[in-house]
Amino acid sequence: MLSEGVLRGLVGMQCVTVLGLVGLLCCSSVGTVRGGKIVVMPVDGSHWLSMKILVEELSQKGHEMVVLVPEANYHIRNGSYTTRTFKVPYTVADLDASLDIIKKGTLEAPGLLDVPKTFEMIMNFTEMQVKGCESLLYDEPLMRSLQEQDFDLMLTDPFLPCGTIIADAFSIPAVYFLRGMVCGLDLEAAQCPSPPSYVPRLFTGNTDAMTFPQRVKNMLMVGVELILCKTFYGSFDELASRYLKKDTTYKQLLGHGAVWFMRYDYMFEYPRPLMPNMVMVGGLNCAKKKPLPVVSLAEHLSLTLFD
Repeated sequence: MLSEGVLRGLVGMQCVTVLGLVGLLCCSSVGTVRGGKIVVMPVDGSHWLSMKILVEELSQKGHEMVVLVPEANYHIRNGSYTTRTFKVPYTVADLDASLDIIKKGTLEAPGLLDVPKTFEMIMNFTEMQVKGCESLLYDEPLMRSLQEQDFDLMLTDPFLPCGTIIADAFSIPAVYFLRGMVCGLDLEAAQCPSPPSYVPRLFTGNTDAMTFPQRVKNMLMVGVELILCKTFYGSFDELASRYLKKDTTYKQLLGHGAVWFMRYDYMFEYPRPLMPNMVMVGGLNCAKKKPLPVVSLAEHLSLTLFD
């Protein structure tokens, strides 16, 4: 079982390499006797392609990985881990149709006035995914079977609420693996300082070095976010309260997360305050690198001269 000391150790790390990330989670096992039992709630698409690297490595290190897979999905297949499939009220064709709408609507960079339309497209897709979460949560035989396995922790992408809700229902620590969340809900839930005078908002095109007009624009976006995000996460709040049978919000549940593994670093992001249990692991997708082709100086010169 994960001890409080192990979680504190994870929280205390400020910088982690790809191998270091794997090593940290591997330390959750008890001595050298057995690996940990980890239930994984991924998000399909590019979200899963990043998480898959970590899941496979942990599985090879002797941890028991159980991945919850929606019946209709793009990329989540069998591997060195165990999969448990659950039914969802949509098909792959439904996913394609919804994503096509998003692709067409995001070919051009949205401005401030385009934000409501962009949010509506994303929200329609997300609502479909939330229905899938609901199907999983109310699959009583599957949920009962999972709870009986006595997992040590939940590894999840909080872009969708399923994993966070299950972690709370099973009373196990939640470890988050994410790139970021709409409206910066991750920063709010972790209580990161995020002053609008310094931290640029989504869709504004601002950087961390803003002129006075840009700061005004940033402040306006904060007001827009309050309205749009209350609508966006409304179904998350309702599902969490209904299933857990208590008055709560998704942001409150997120705030209970043990460790946040953030898939970015400050090489490509503006600096901003993070909490001690938020660890940047940018570069995870670069784990499988290919060597550069060997070209001699003579070959290079000949190619240059005769091109």
